[in-house]
Order: sequence, then structure tokens, then C-alpha cells
Amino acid sequence: MRVERLQDISREDAMAEGIVTQPDGGYGLADTTHYRATDPRHSYWSLWEAINGPGSVEANPWVWAVTFHAVSPGHG
Repeated sequence: MRVERLQDISREDAMAEGIVTQPDGGYGLADTTHYRATDPRHSYWSLWEAINGPGSVEANPWVWAVTFHAVSPGHG
């Protein structure tokens, strides 16, 4: 777990938040909304603004970044 500014999200972390590569190589949600051609972070920020309102990305708030790892049964 760590704290970072919203705009400091990595490309990999944006993908972990649900942004996927589209058939044409762009990025967006699986349903193709929040599509951006070159950078998954821009797609994530589009989604963030849809949820949190206009100007919420520009405000660049501090956010918690939590990483989870899958654990196989019996290997807790």
C-alpha cells in the first residue's frame, strides 16, 4: 500500500484498474468506453472524471494505491 498523486499512476497500474488494450492497439474499458489511442493512463483519467466530476483529474488528489496478489489455496 502506498500514497501517490492521481496523475502519478503508472501505465501498468492504469491497466490493473480495468483499462484494457483494444483491438486497434488503443486503450479503454472492455466495453470500449473511455477510449484513448496512446496511453492507458488517459483512459483511466477519463473514467476517473466520469465518476468524480469535471476537474477532478486536474485537482490531482492524493490517493491510496493498494496492490493485491493472488494466493493459491493452501499457500496462504
